Amino acid sequence: MSDTKDLEHTDAFYTQLFSKAWKTIAVIIVVGIIDLWLLPIFREMGIARFLILLFALIKIYFLVRFSFDQLVKIIGNSHLLSHILVLFALLIGLIIFSFAIDFWALHNLGSISFKTDLNEGSSAIEIIFEYLYFSTITFSSVGYGDIVPMNAYSKTLVMLEVALRFFVLVFGIANINRIHVNNK
Repeated sequence: MSDTKDLEHTDAFYTQLFSKAWKTIAVIIVVGIIDLWLLPIFREMGIARFLILLFALIKIYFLVRFSFDQLVKIIGNSHLLSHILVLFALLIGLIIFSFAIDFWALHNLGSISFKTDLNEGSSAIEIIFEYLYFSTITFSSVGYGDIVPMNAYSKTLVMLEVALRFFVLVFGIANINRIHVNNK
């Protein structure tokens, strides 16, 4: 899709948005697969937790780049509030999902990473729900305290998610004066 194509047309906007988002989504999925299924192999070497943090930084790079590119494009070519809301909903969803996978990967390496109500017999669905919940609560900055990071690796991941949340909010607010919304 060319940059000059009018993004006011809804189909063109969604095509453009998701054609750009696939790289970021693919990175999140591939890193998630590596985190959950390949990193436990490196548990004994002591580098698995470090690799989770490194991969989180790589995902943050892709998320930030995607958000910059897309918001600038929307501001320049589209004036529909729905387009801006869809971009932020996609971005927030990707951030929450990405960090939930990271938290789950740390949990898989040893349940000492977080204090939770999960037990040894918890199913994968219970575990991912627990960390999706934790990631959502962390992103929203509510912080109920029912799940608590217990080591430097888990605390660092939480700080990275909070920093990314701060970036998304500040970047969105800083550009709000450049957004001219039509109520179509």
